[in-house]
Amino acid sequence: MALRLGGSHREDRMPRDGFRAVGVIERPRGLNGELKALPLTDFPERFAPGARVYISGSARQVERVNWQKDRVYLYIEGVADRDSAEQLRGELIEVPDSERPSADEPYWYVDEIEGLRVVGVDGGELGTVREVLRTGANDVYIVERGDERDLLIPALRDVVVNIDTSAGVMTVDLPDGLLPNE
Repeated sequence: MALRLGGSHREDRMPRDGFRAVGVIERPRGLNGELKALPLTDFPERFAPGARVYISGSARQVERVNWQKDRVYLYIEGVADRDSAEQLRGELIEVPDSERPSADEPYWYVDEIEGLRVVGVDGGELGTVREVLRTGANDVYIVERGDERDLLIPALRDVVVNIDTSAGVMTVDLPDGLLPNE
């Protein structure tokens, strides 16, 4: 079973303290303030009409939404024309940490995973998570290992034994042959 991530795309920009990025505005669409955004969440209800989001530090309400393939097209309160939409290009769409959705399965945001120290079940250091990749079937954690080749760890429950974000550590039980030196 795959682990769920609250966000699913690596961004150079990080959300503000106390917030999580759920999307990034790519560009305006049309002349009436519609925004094309890349969702960074596994929870599409973040973009439902009436949902409150933060853009550039300001609270805004989602007025209308349309999904097409892997993109979301939004009309946001206070964005009524192409010029105001253009000013938001590249901005993160954020929600407060306190609004973390409840889920049956554990999940983490990408910025909670990236930077974690990775150790084996034997306590041996393996490296640091540099990036989270979406592959379709399950996410893959790219673990930077200094002078050695990066390690690719599938985000599967039988491989990722524990994630302790407060300690900054991910514990993994790697199957035979996963380490490049084996």
